[in-house]
Amino acid sequence: MSDMDIIVSDGALRRSTTEYLDRTASRLIAASGGESSLYERDGRTYFLARVPEDRAARVKRVIEDKLSDVIAVNYKYEFFKRKVRVGGLDEVEYELLLSALISADLEDDKRYARSKLQGPPYSLDGSFTFSMKPLADKWKEVVSYVPHYFAPEELKEFVSYIVGEKRGERVYVIGARVYDGHYNQLSRAFLTGGGECGLIREIILSSSGEVELSSPIPKRDEYYLREFFGDKIFFGKGYHC
Repeated sequence: MSDMDIIVSDGALRRSTTEYLDRTASRLIAASGGESSLYERDGRTYFLARVPEDRAARVKRVIEDKLSDVIAVNYKYEFFKRKVRVGGLDEVEYELLLSALISADLEDDKRYARSKLQGPPYSLDGSFTFSMKPLADKWKEVVSYVPHYFAPEELKEFVSYIVGEKRGERVYVIGARVYDGHYNQLSRAFLTGGGECGLIREIILSSSGEVELSSPIPKRDEYYLREFFGDKIFFGKGYHC
């Protein structure tokens, strides 16, 4: 049986796109009897998945889901990072605000982005520029509603409200990693450039309304987790100090 190539490309400055695919899809590709690789050529970054044709449809679905993550998290983050200017917050609090703004409509943005993807091959920046203008217009409107100043208490109220609206499955924090209800590791915070308090940002970006801890987490992450999630924090049977 012949193989099928699924190729994704993005601008060279968006290596996080292809690296995110490598992080989140390469295991499935290998389990499907295929292989994947990253490379750069002519000012673009590429992800190549080569899989047996009878497994290609499933791999393609997963890749499209991860590409919609990239649009709804990474592209949105970069847009907000350029446009959202607020006073009253330190650097970590500002990043938490951006994570909450991304999370607010994340699933809707993912569905829209996925419906507009064209491929394979996928040119993600091309799809965004030519097929997803309404998404950028929507983000611009969101920016217009963001106050120019946030006191820490207002940040708590805003993020807690976003979390309170979520009806997603519980996420599980095991060590320094966050997993969904099927114990797939979540890596959306990677699409926002990493940095301090990555654990709480990962939880916010998971779009889940409940969190279960298996052990204590870093103090600042714990502080914000209690601020934002309150009584939606649970402790696993194996929780230990």
